[in-house]
Amino acid sequence: MTPEEIGALQQQLYALQAENAALRQELQRLAAQQQASAQRRQQVIRGGGRLLIPLLDRQKVVRSFGKLVETTGGFTAAREQWPTRDEVLTDARLFLESLVRFFIRRRMFFLILGLLGAVIPGIQIWLVVQQNQIIDKQTVLIEEQLHQSEIQVFDVVSRSLTEGDRNAKLMTGALLSRAEPRFLEGVIEEAFDPELQGAYQSDAIHAATRRLEDAAFRGHLARAAVRAFHRQLRPEDGTAVDPKAVEAIVSTSLPPLRLILRDAADRVPEVLRIGAQGSASDGALDEQVNGYLVQVGMTMRLHARLLRASGRETELFEDLRPLLQRVKWSELPGSRFAKSWTRAMEELLIELALAPDLGAELTASSDDATPAKGLAILREGVAGEGVQWDDLSARVGS
Repeated sequence: MTPEEIGALQQQLYALQAENAALRQELQRLAAQQQASAQRRQQVIRGGGRLLIPLLDRQKVVRSFGKLVETTGGFTAAREQWPTRDEVLTDARLFLESLVRFFIRRRMFFLILGLLGAVIPGIQIWLVVQQNQIIDKQTVLIEEQLHQSEIQVFDVVSRSLTEGDRNAKLMTGALLSRAEPRFLEGVIEEAFDPELQGAYQSDAIHAATRRLEDAAFRGHLARAAVRAFHRQLRPEDGTAVDPKAVEAIVSTSLPPLRLILRDAADRVPEVLRIGAQGSASDGALDEQVNGYLVQVGMTMRLHARLLRASGRETELFEDLRPLLQRVKWSELPGSRFAKSWTRAMEELLIELALAPDLGAELTASSDDATPAKGLAILREGVAGEGVQWDDLSARVGS
């Protein structure tokens, strides 16, 4: 073997020795860490056991008591073998200390348990409060989204009723009849509010057309209200309405219907007077005005049916008296809307004569129920001055 090879082998040997020394130091370090971890673990376990499990300390109480008994038992031996005074005092002190330490630790243990028992419900209450706050925030966000969607719905409805063609208004009224009752009540309350009525100037340009457009617009709302309230009296499943729910339905339906009739007391005579003036006729607009008059008649019929069911027929005649007094039946034949209003009154008189049930169809009729019979009931109930009964009887009483 050459000297160069021997030198190379020696270098490798030195490298291996250095590497072994480094590995040995690393092993020693790891062993020291494991030993330190084991010692800390034992200290934690020992300390936790002494703190959280004080009941184990009774073993020391028993041992110290046994030691004390064993010491005092020495007095049974010969006098020379008796324990000294210091031995007895030491064993007694150790026993008493163990006993006191046991009771103190047990009290501390139950105190910690009590504190934990009080803290845990508090934490739960805090979590519930936080969850309620989160739910409230979510509710606010949902309400804001619903409010935005309601605004969009209101915009669509208002545009359809004011700017759409006749079919669009008809469909919007049909959709309103299926809307939430409270929503529809609010629409009727605002649209038929007496404060919205302005002064009518007959000599203004296109004043008559504007009055007819106002009536046509309200005709679709009146139809929606009548359909919605009557549908509550006729459930879709065909079952009868609960008698206890009838009074609630009547109380919620009457105010909107009264608003429509109070508005009609001024609007219907005005429409009939415009129809008798010989102004230019718009076929599409006249159709919608005729529809308005028919819907006023349907409103009177449903109003009469609800009041009769609740035993308040006198209120019906009080509500109808202003409308009957303001319509000039002697001038009615000259109006192009006379036919529709006559039909509306005939249906009301037949309603009074038939006295049908709440859930009956509004189009019910009978050969035995003539307008004359209903007119007699109406005349007896209203019994007031200012109604052209003779002209009314000539139109619808035969």
